[in-house]
This record gives sequence, structure tokens and C-alpha cells, in this order.
Amino acid sequence: MIDVEYFALLIVCALMSFLLCLNAKSLSGHLNLVDVPVGRKQHKSPTPLMGGVAILVALVPVVLVYTLLNVPERWFASFLIWIACVTVMAFVGLADDRHSLSPRLRLLISFLVFALAAAIDPTFNVRLLDFVTPKFTLGLGTWWLAIIFTVICCVGLINAVNMADGKNGLVLGLALGWLGILAVRAGDPLLPLIGLFACCLIVLFAFNMRGLLFLGDGGAYAIATALGLLAIMIYNSPGAQTLRAISADELVLLFIVPVADSFRLTITRLRQGRSPMSADRDHLHHHLQDNFGWPNGLLVYWVVALLPATALIVGRIVLL
Repeated sequence: MIDVEYFALLIVCALMSFLLCLNAKSLSGHLNLVDVPVGRKQHKSPTPLMGGVAILVALVPVVLVYTLLNVPERWFASFLIWIACVTVMAFVGLADDRHSLSPRLRLLISFLVFALAAAIDPTFNVRLLDFVTPKFTLGLGTWWLAIIFTVICCVGLINAVNMADGKNGLVLGLALGWLGILAVRAGDPLLPLIGLFACCLIVLFAFNMRGLLFLGDGGAYAIATALGLLAIMIYNSPGAQTLRAISADELVLLFIVPVADSFRLTITRLRQGRSPMSADRDHLHHHLQDNFGWPNGLLVYWVVALLPATALIVGRIVLL
């Protein structure tokens, strides 16, 4: 596939995303994917939950076409597994948006999806943790232990992203920042995937920032799945001057803020005798809003979440 064909796919992805977002109100009504402001919800009017729909209709088909036409044989199966996992988790999130699935069922499906990906394709299985600062390697022992560790990391990221999705633009801004940082470390075969993914997210971001649509669980689950698996794909790729394209400590810093916040919330709720999935206003973005206002709190969140990994990666590039 020549560059012009890839750019054509970018345009198709952007146009499909735009049309879906533009018609979000009517589509969400037909699909019964509307967030109605009741109880603790503070938005002013019923809002479409379009994140999962956009991923499924605009991104997944375009990535599939790109995969069938141009992905090298080494990555072909991995791309198909990535597509399958994102698709399944988007449907899980959309089902939760419509029918409020039980947390246990969502966790069970999530564990199965990531366990199958890690078991089928070594590209999605983290067998070694290679840190640069401090420099050491930690082996995860058996194949099954590595799968369990990989699944816990991916499911943890999904829950963290879903918990952080409480203010317009927050998760989509984080996701675009994460993609930009990962693109610095990604090899040529994965850069087109990052470009198509970012193209869809940029359109969603523009509409979400204006309050015209929400991601919903469908969008949060799909985006977190796509990012988590993409990060593992890059981690298991060789770097230009290092053993791995991205180190374990860089990945830890990349996702640490929302993951640490979700862990804190889980522990706090359990100590209070509540479900870890229960709602409250104790999230990091709530505290930032109370202290800095909004959107100032949004900017602070992005800086706190993205600056450490950015500084570490840029510093290492400069030193090399």
C-alpha cells in the first residue's frame, strides 16, 4: 500500500467518525445509548454515549482494511487479535451502557479476552520486566504466571480509564497524549495503527469537549483495551538502540496517575464497606476541580499524568 492509500484510510476514518458524531443524537436514540442526567449526574441534558459506536464503526473496519492490505506477516495475526479484543470490549462496554451489566460479568469477560490474547500470541504476553532506571530484569516465571500478570495489568488499566472518565475531554486528552508518547517509541509497523487510532480520537475529542457526546463505557473500554495492547506490542518490540522499544519503567510512568487513583479509590471504598464500583466524588479529577476549577483542573490532570513519562523518554533520547 502506497502512502496515498494510507492517507485515504485516514480520511475515511476521520469522515466516518465525524458523521457518527454529527448524528450522535439521532443514532444514540435509536440504539438506546443516552446518558440521562439523574441523581449525581450534573450534565444539563440527555447526552449520546457514542465512544464505543465510533470505535466499532469508524476505527475497527478501517484498521481491518489496512491490516488485510499492508501489514507485514510478522504482525498480521497480532493486528487481527488487537482488532478482535477491541471489538469485544467495545461491545461489553456498550452492553453495560444499555443494560448495566454486573461488575463480575464485566471482569470475567475482560479477564477472558486478555488471557486469550496473551495465550495465543506472545506479542501480548509480558514474560520479562526490563527496567532501565534502576537497571534490572525481573522474570515472571512460568507462561501462566506471565499471562496472569498481563491480564491484571490490562484489566487494571481498563478500570482506571473508566473511573477517570468523569469530565469532558479528560480521557480522550490522556489517550491522545499516551498515543503521542508511544509513537516516539513505536516501530514503523505500528505507527500507521497509531495514526488511524489518533484520527478517530481527535474527532471524538472535539465533540466531547463541547459536551455533545460522552464516551460511555463502550468508548472507555475500547480505548483502554486498544492502548493497553498497543503498549504491550511496543514493549515486546526491539528498540533501535536498546533491547526493547520502550522500557518497563517508562510504561509505569505513562499510566501511573489514573491507575494509582483507581487503586486508591478501590482501597478507600472497601475500607468504607462499599463496592469498589460504587460512585462518589473522591476521584482525582473531582479534587482538581474543587481546587483549580474547570477546565484548569483538566489541564493540571493532563500535565501531572503525561509530563513524567514525557520527560523521561525525551531525556533518554537526548542522552542517546
